[in-house]
Amino acid sequence: MTDSAGSSSPVTSPKQGGTPGTILVRVIVPLWVLAGASVKLWTFNPALLPEPILDLVKDTAGLFGVSDLGWWLEMWLRFFIGAEFAAVLIMFASPRLARMVASFLLAVFLAVLVATMAKSAERDGISAIWSGSCGCFGSASPPPIGMFLIDGAMLLGVILLRPRTGGGPRPILAGLSILVGFGIAFGRPTPMITLEPIPVPIEPTPVEPATIGTDDGWGEAPSTLEPFYFTEFGEWVDTPLSSQPLARLISRPLPDWIDRDRFHLIFHRADCEHCHALLDDFFSGPLATPAIAVEIPDGDSSAALGMPCEECLLHRLPEGTQYVVTTPVLLTIQDGMVIAVCENTDDLSLVADTIAASR
Repeated sequence: MTDSAGSSSPVTSPKQGGTPGTILVRVIVPLWVLAGASVKLWTFNPALLPEPILDLVKDTAGLFGVSDLGWWLEMWLRFFIGAEFAAVLIMFASPRLARMVASFLLAVFLAVLVATMAKSAERDGISAIWSGSCGCFGSASPPPIGMFLIDGAMLLGVILLRPRTGGGPRPILAGLSILVGFGIAFGRPTPMITLEPIPVPIEPTPVEPATIGTDDGWGEAPSTLEPFYFTEFGEWVDTPLSSQPLARLISRPLPDWIDRDRFHLIFHRADCEHCHALLDDFFSGPLATPAIAVEIPDGDSSAALGMPCEECLLHRLPEGTQYVVTTPVLLTIQDGMVIAVCENTDDLSLVADTIAASR
């Protein structure tokens, strides 16, 4: 009688990942994130942060009662830089955590980019998604659709291509990566910028009684600059214009009536289409009320538009720092006090109300 020996089937181990997935999550994605983090660390430019993140900074400042928006933005900028460096180190150091970190980070990037594209389309039309901004936020960022396609392709690869995994998650290495990443970000010295003398602008034809005179009440112009300027213009209302750090940077000499008369102040960029439209629609031709146009000098000079306001007094902010300010911004000033502000110049009724504001 023959015994039939049952043949045992070999135990199938879970499918192991391959080289393409490993290279993606442990080389390509971390190097991509490292490039972005390094640029932010080197330039220390918060204008590289997407607009929804800047809105979040403002919202959280109001939530926690933070009055110094510049300091608060600097802390957020350091936090994002530190988080990206920490993620890079974890992806390099831990095979088991690399895929999870890469997936999470790319998903967050895509969510932020979707919000950025939605805001761009709402403000500048659908073409802004692939053609870039109109210049309203400086020349720092590329078109969001390009970044979305790159991040989306990498996330799809991370999902479809399984990498090789090594041992356990190595919590010690992950912890060290977090400490080193945030140490790099928060250990970076804050830039100190010395203000260079600004040439006096060419004097245009003034509106009576506007004559260039002294800058009494404003004191001396600042001799040093902050690394960046970030402000909530709505909080300027009912405060002296001269009390605002950004306003004190306006090139000198100032009109002698700046603390006495009623006038309009327009912050603009030379390549900003919205700025040009505001000045052309409301400030071209003879002016019944004096106006000061202050140029923020970080636009693209090759795409500069003409100045339609021939009777505006032309001033500038100094170069060498970062202005995290969306333009145009229209203010009405009377007796040295800010009495009205308009940041949404697409709202023509709000523009008209700001121009008509009086004490």
